[in-house]
Amino acid sequence: MMRIVLFGATGSIGTQSLDVLRHNHERFEVAALTAFSQKEKCEVLAKEFSAKAVTGDLNEKQIRTLIEMGDTIINALPGFKGLQVSVDALKAGKILLSANKESLAIAGKYLKALAEKHGAEIRPLDSEAAALWELINEHGREKLKTVTLTCSGGPFYGKKREDLKQVTRAEALNHPTWKMGPKVSIDSATLVNKVLEVYEVHHLFEIPLSDIHITIHRQSYVHGILHTVTGGTRMRVGPRDMRLPIAHALYYPEKSLYRSKESFPKKNELSFEQADEETFRPLAWLRQHKGNPNFPIVLNALNDLAVQWFLDKKITFTEIWDFIENELTNWIYEIPPKDLEGVIQFHQTITKAYEHRDFTGRGKIHASRTK
Repeated sequence: MMRIVLFGATGSIGTQSLDVLRHNHERFEVAALTAFSQKEKCEVLAKEFSAKAVTGDLNEKQIRTLIEMGDTIINALPGFKGLQVSVDALKAGKILLSANKESLAIAGKYLKALAEKHGAEIRPLDSEAAALWELINEHGREKLKTVTLTCSGGPFYGKKREDLKQVTRAEALNHPTWKMGPKVSIDSATLVNKVLEVYEVHHLFEIPLSDIHITIHRQSYVHGILHTVTGGTRMRVGPRDMRLPIAHALYYPEKSLYRSKESFPKKNELSFEQADEETFRPLAWLRQHKGNPNFPIVLNALNDLAVQWFLDKKITFTEIWDFIENELTNWIYEIPPKDLEGVIQFHQTITKAYEHRDFTGRGKIHASRTK
């Protein structure tokens, strides 16, 4: 029986992971669950699964102790805080099921090196990366020429910048397709998430950045597209149900026994469109800076800050883009980190620089900077 430790049990991916595990008691044992703030919910879930519940902001010792309890670690934490879980899981030689695209985007090559060194394994849970993982395993890495990541366009598809200046927190969180946590929902609305996914896929599968493309696919039934060296195209098509990639990763290399309850339409148009870089600026930043190794680290650090400020109603939605765009070039030309510790330190340095931010001036975030 495989023992599971789930970090982020009360969030969207955590909840859906438990849905899969709930119906497979004979194969999986949930050893421990964690939650940052929803203590009562976590304890109820832990009681159901006869698991240990740990809540609050975990320190490194607690993370390592929990990881020792499991064979497979599910990292469903959002943002930079998920990196420590990934690092410790791989150092311990565990199977890591990661929905934390941020850690793979900013430090993927170092995480892969850790996995190889310690006999660990990384299996992606992010829907697009998971779809490409399945396609590459099925058709062979040697047949891959380029890949395309699909993007729903988020809640503001078709809108222009002027339309978005007064959008509310609730509107930005109202994704048309997926039910996700606040951080991921806002990243999907700004399209920062798609940029992070490009780097996630780049590191996981060692695909050149120039061979990773993005297309708007409103229906969200195509989860990943692989273009072969022979000119063919292979698509991962299926219901809009995150439990499917979760189950696939849990059972791999065996076939998953999970069957989605989500309906898949017998007749449906599939459309693919060019993304609007002028409105959704992160796509333009990717085109401009993707050759700079600092770019994903800086983008993630600035975005973590800006999204939290927006959720706290300290800045407007469009000011998320403004802040990141204004500050990007102040950091990306620093000497790139040479190892994992350097990535962590660089990210923390950027975050710390904005501790004493001043929100009195709209449209601009003032910071006390010491570099």
